[in-house]
Amino acid sequence: MTVALQYRTSTFWDSVYAAPDTSFQPISAEERYRFLDRTDAGAGQVAVDVGTGLGEWACQMSRLGLAVAAYDYSPIAIERASQLHKGHGDVTYEVHDFDADPIPRRLRHGSVDIITCRHVINFLEPRFLDDARRWLRPDGILHVTTAVTERIEGAQRIGMREEEVSELARGWREWERYDLGAHQEITVMVLRGPYI
Repeated sequence: MTVALQYRTSTFWDSVYAAPDTSFQPISAEERYRFLDRTDAGAGQVAVDVGTGLGEWACQMSRLGLAVAAYDYSPIAIERASQLHKGHGDVTYEVHDFDADPIPRRLRHGSVDIITCRHVINFLEPRFLDDARRWLRPDGILHVTTAVTERIEGAQRIGMREEEVSELARGWREWERYDLGAHQEITVMVLRGPYI
């Protein structure tokens, strides 16, 4: 996946998250409903939110009863997420760079029910998918939400190409794909049952 180098530095993201009016793709009622419908997420499950940003998605999962470990490599994002969502369920926020740091201790082989990558998979090195497969339980789910660059109008086309989205299905026992948004520029891949 080709991503401009500026997006691969925590310094860049610190500057984005330091702005008091930082906002990204809002979480719609449809997105929440379809996540729950496709994953059967619920109480007692363990989830990991990769690239949590300001923690909105991690907080949504905790409201469903999941214990959530939320990671981002921007210390400012993690600090703000911790403040914004203090006391909002079972979420821990931690600074972590999945491309450069050692694997967090809590991410042991077969220890996670759901891993979410909401608008972040295109910023990660390809080896992340192999790591995610190991961390998931045998029937675990990798839930990827991304923009499809061919469907985005305008100059800033940050997301994945159609070909890259399709390639995500390789190495999973089952997969499902659906689109979100009025113009279907956002797509979701639900990847279940990793083959290791």
